[in-house]
Amino acid sequence: MSQSPEQWLLEAFTAHARAPEYVDPLSQICHGLVNARRDEQMLPWADKGLALDPLHRSFVHARARALRLQGRHAEAAATWIAHQALPWSPLFCEARIGRDLYLSGETGRAIEYLEAALRDHPADRSRDAQKARKWLAEALLSLGDLRGFIPWLARNHGDSGSYRHAEVPMWSGQRDLRGERVLVTHQMGYGDQFLLFASVRQWLDAGAEIMLTCDHAIHDLVQASLPECTVLGVTRPLTVGAPLPHDALEGVTSFAPTLQATLLHLPLLAADDSPRPQPYFGAFLRAPEAARERARAWSQALRARESGKRLVGLFWDCVQRHSREIGAKERCWAGLRSVPLAQVERLTTDTALTREVHFVSLHHPAAELVHGTPRGALGHYGPGIASFADTAACIEQLDAVVSVDAVAANLSAMLGKPTAVLVNATGEWRWGHTGAGTPWMSEATVLRQAQMGEWHDVISRAIGWLLRR
Repeated sequence: MSQSPEQWLLEAFTAHARAPEYVDPLSQICHGLVNARRDEQMLPWADKGLALDPLHRSFVHARARALRLQGRHAEAAATWIAHQALPWSPLFCEARIGRDLYLSGETGRAIEYLEAALRDHPADRSRDAQKARKWLAEALLSLGDLRGFIPWLARNHGDSGSYRHAEVPMWSGQRDLRGERVLVTHQMGYGDQFLLFASVRQWLDAGAEIMLTCDHAIHDLVQASLPECTVLGVTRPLTVGAPLPHDALEGVTSFAPTLQATLLHLPLLAADDSPRPQPYFGAFLRAPEAARERARAWSQALRARESGKRLVGLFWDCVQRHSREIGAKERCWAGLRSVPLAQVERLTTDTALTREVHFVSLHHPAAELVHGTPRGALGHYGPGIASFADTAACIEQLDAVVSVDAVAANLSAMLGKPTAVLVNATGEWRWGHTGAGTPWMSEATVLRQAQMGEWHDVISRAIGWLLRR
């Protein structure tokens, strides 16, 4: 019977305790932590390994990975740079240096570094080259540089699953789409779809008829928001170039597309427009009418009960951080984006604020049961949040939203609601690089950490933002 990851770890720990001067048990501990999805705990073991063998590439990798998962990106970049001379495969080390420089806030340096590395390997199509292009793209996009959308397409061949309908050609950049019937297939997460589907309007204006695929969970919301399009709910693709699912083929065949585009292609159509669209991703979402009716009745009753107060949606925790069933990268990133309950309660219990504001939780009830509920002036959406259509309908009835960097922030901004986005020191490219604005959306105010993990000042600024409104 094969060993469990925990049994493997226990044996490796025991071997290390018996022979701390040997490298192999330390290497086994690092591998065991990866298998147990506890990668962020590798740092002390990688440091012990490097003390014994300073040129051991596996310990370098383990150390840099653990630092990144803990949000210590500058230290991770320094680790890679210090060991850059080791015999890595082409672009392996370069991609990671560029990534960690970008994530540490050295965006200009990261762009210079990644551009130079890719110039040295122009024909490289390896996984590391795809990673380098992805991080170059996101660094450029964080500065509002539209050139970033071109290397971002590398994700169609790398870390993002995608559909390929082999019977029609892929869009190759043509801007006159009159007479074209374009199948746009989805990928990535809900927030990415909410953001990038905003560009569908430009494709419609260029003359195209559009069929969209999207995740089943957001189908009703997307169809209500883009009534000119045919929208299919389809399982999210998990592999590159996957064939369309059988249950989608009948609808696609009936639509008879002449071109295909992926979600990543959508923002490219307007990339050469002058002047640039303002905002580049305009609010377009709209809840289905039945959900809107329920929300209107709920908000009327709540406003009568909380007379004179503004209603503000609140989303504070990324539920993935509580799951050991997903990879350490996703779990740790969710943790770095989430605000601890003690800090959230500074909003919901602030005396001056709660005289003017009544908060409404935007969390699904099952998620809130996992991560807890803050004390104070926080209520819940009466009709119940069972779908994204419900969340959208609730947000439409609010005066503003305060959210961490999560799907709720994307949803709120694309509904056109004033949104304060609480962003950690790294943040996603869509929230920009510095300051309180984003180059991509008009309704988002970015409240950014000065140092990873320090939420106190961010919450103070959120209180000020709400009191000024």
